[in-house]
Amino acid sequence: MSKPVLDVTVVTLEGKKSRLKALFDTGSYYSIIRSDVVPKGTVVPVFRKPEVLRTAGRTGTLSALGVVELTFVIGKRMVRDGALVSPDLGRELLIGSKTMQAWGITVRNKGGKTRVHVGSDMRDPEITEVD
Repeated sequence: MSKPVLDVTVVTLEGKKSRLKALFDTGSYYSIIRSDVVPKGTVVPVFRKPEVLRTAGRTGTLSALGVVELTFVIGKRMVRDGALVSPDLGRELLIGSKTMQAWGITVRNKGGKTRVHVGSDMRDPEITEVD
């Protein structure tokens, strides 16, 4: 199954926006945004010491400098989650399995076509209502 790449708008807590190419990667736990595409003016809380993550390569690593809370606009759906910020990411944005599982995002392959389905939306009454 291929890993789809879609145009996704990210919105920061400050209301800053960017349109990015997002790879939906079920093999990665974390969502990660490359540091040079974080919208200008975004406050990024940084780690005291960068976190080092291993990649699929034998010797590959990726450094995470901090984390930022983002709203991801995927088609007409909106979801929110934290994303690690890394200067090492090859793509602009990676949507990982933690975000996908939390929001019911699935990657579907049918007849040679790969699609992304977003199950929940942060504006859904089941999400916004506190009982």
